Amino acid sequence: MKAKLEDNTAEAKQRFESPVPELDPIMYPQSVAVIGASSAFGKWGQLILTNIVAGGFEGKIFPVNPKETSLCGLPVYKRISDIPGPVDVAFITIPAGGVPAILEECGRKGIKGVVLITSGFSETGSEGAALEREITEICKRWNIVLIGPNTMGIISSYAKLFATGTHTRPRPGGVAFVSQSGNLGNQLVHWASQQGIGISQFIGSGNEAMLGCADYLEYLEQDENARIIMLYMENVGDGRRLLSVARRVNQKKPVIVLKGGRTSAGKAAAASHTGSMGGEFLIFRAACRQAGILNVDAPAELLDLSAGFSSLPIPKGDRVGIVTLGGGWGVVTADACNENGLRVPDIPEQIVERLNKYLPPFWSKRNPLDLVGTRDTEVPIVAVEELLKWDGIDAVISLGIIGRTELVRLLVNSTRRVDPTASAEVLDEIEGFVEKY
Repeated sequence: MKAKLEDNTAEAKQRFESPVPELDPIMYPQSVAVIGASSAFGKWGQLILTNIVAGGFEGKIFPVNPKETSLCGLPVYKRISDIPGPVDVAFITIPAGGVPAILEECGRKGIKGVVLITSGFSETGSEGAALEREITEICKRWNIVLIGPNTMGIISSYAKLFATGTHTRPRPGGVAFVSQSGNLGNQLVHWASQQGIGISQFIGSGNEAMLGCADYLEYLEQDENARIIMLYMENVGDGRRLLSVARRVNQKKPVIVLKGGRTSAGKAAAASHTGSMGGEFLIFRAACRQAGILNVDAPAELLDLSAGFSSLPIPKGDRVGIVTLGGGWGVVTADACNENGLRVPDIPEQIVERLNKYLPPFWSKRNPLDLVGTRDTEVPIVAVEELLKWDGIDAVISLGIIGRTELVRLLVNSTRRVDPTASAEVLDEIEGFVEKY
């Protein structure tokens, strides 16, 4: 029996690790089933079904629940076998104890993919881990691709498939996000949506019983909709394979990683909520640097970098020009560039001479370009354009300039409050101008 299990493990490894995992039926399905679909507000079966329907999924939707007859205007099927026609992916929301039997039904139905929302597996201890091994073996036997268990779901924006508990529906875009924490991942997707960052896919990988981050990276490497890949990881798993895959993928599209469980407290928290164990962070960070993978320290940094990569071209080199309205901004930005291996070269005399026409004699005359709080709205534009035309740099950072609209608004409000002689017409015109421009 032991030898047979080892053989099965080897076959599964070959099937799901080398070639690319067959995730298209899950991420771009023609038909979905929600097993455990419910009318009870706030239950997972209700959250997933209503999100899929409200999100405008254009394929077939099959709710399954023996106690219901109709949900969201759709007929409900008592058993999986009652569903007419094929099903690409099943979202399972029933209690953990019933999952093995349901997976057997999915296998007999020919369902190609399962997203297992249900918790109560390896994150709960030894009994849950044994149940997780059992369901994984069932999926391997039926050739079912499994995401989860203990996942908050997936999003595939280009397929109009929004299948998470949080009803955030980001616009389609170039950022793919794989997260071992469903809650953190969904929050970041929501914030990204608020900031206008387009999302191609979100995958809550959960306990990763079958597929890990390396598998998702291999899949997203092939997906043209995914142009930037973000990872939130607590458990590295096979670190050598992960970094090998990430290094290759990073040659085609940026890979950005936030590693949770960097400290002893973080490791303990990670083990309690996903059943994962964090590795040594300093080793992980050094390996990421060698592979060219961007490692960040906070969730907001994931969004900042994904916004930059998805909206701007990747610079061809490491030379940076900096334009600011105040000296302090230039100092901290130059420090950040230097600390991250970027160069801040001196600007040539001809650029200095051209900018002398617009600026007082005491301006910085070097990179960073400190525009000394000029009120001439043309000067920052001229400065940026001069740097963009110069072939001695590869990127321009402009900061300390954004926010003047708010400053003008505050000034107008103060003037209205304290100066009764101020012209209301003039103040209205100023407000209208800053709102427009």
